[in-house]
Amino acid sequence: MDSTFLGGLAGIGLEMSKFPPGPFAPSIKLFNPSERISELLENLGVLYLFQCCQGTLTPSLDAPATAPSYSPHSQEEVTRACLEAHQVLMALKPENITKFRDVTQFLAEDLKKLQSAQVAPSAKVA
Repeated sequence: MDSTFLGGLAGIGLEMSKFPPGPFAPSIKLFNPSERISELLENLGVLYLFQCCQGTLTPSLDAPATAPSYSPHSQEEVTRACLEAHQVLMALKPENITKFRDVTQFLAEDLKKLQSAQVAPSAKVA
C-alpha cells in the first residue's frame, strides 16, 4: 500500500464515518493486515477509519459474479486523485504535512500544467 492508495482509502473511510453508527453502517474492513500495514496506518493516523479483522474471508454464495471492468482515466484525473489522496492524509494528521509537502507541491504544479495544456489552443504545424 502506497500513500496514494492509503489516502484514497482514508477519504472513503471519512465519507463512511459520516453515516450514523449502527449494524448497517458502511465500513472498510481489512482482513488479516500484516503488522507492517497496521503500523503504517497507525503512523499516518488513519487506522481508526478501518475495521481490522483476523480470520478467513469466505465469499458469499449469494454474491453476484461480476467481471472486472476498466475505464481509462486522463493524466489530469490521475494527478488530481493523487493530490487529493495526499491532502486527505495531511488533513487527518498534522505530522503528515512534512511527509507529503513536497509530493503535494509537485502534484499541484503538475496538475496546473496539465490543466493549462488543455486550455491552450493546439498549434498546427504547416
